[in-house]
Amino acid sequence: MGVGALEKGQVMSVKMKETPASERPYEKLEMYGAKVLSNSELLAIIIKSGTKKENSIELAKRILKLKGENQSDDLRFLRRNIN
Repeated sequence: MGVGALEKGQVMSVKMKETPASERPYEKLEMYGAKVLSNSELLAIIIKSGTKKENSIELAKRILKLKGENQSDDLRFLRRNIN
């Protein structure tokens, strides 16, 4: 398999530059304010950039899946507990 080729089952990530401006987290924040952004979009803004395999929104969605179903619908599970 050549460089950059996808293995079976892999999905190519859409780059943010290829995403319409109205769907990009930073632009949505500027146009509509933070209240309209999803948790994954807010986290994507904090992350800033993704990887070669996934953009920042996809990475944020994967992180949010780690919280489990029993958690409340906020980002507090990400906080660092310092005791």
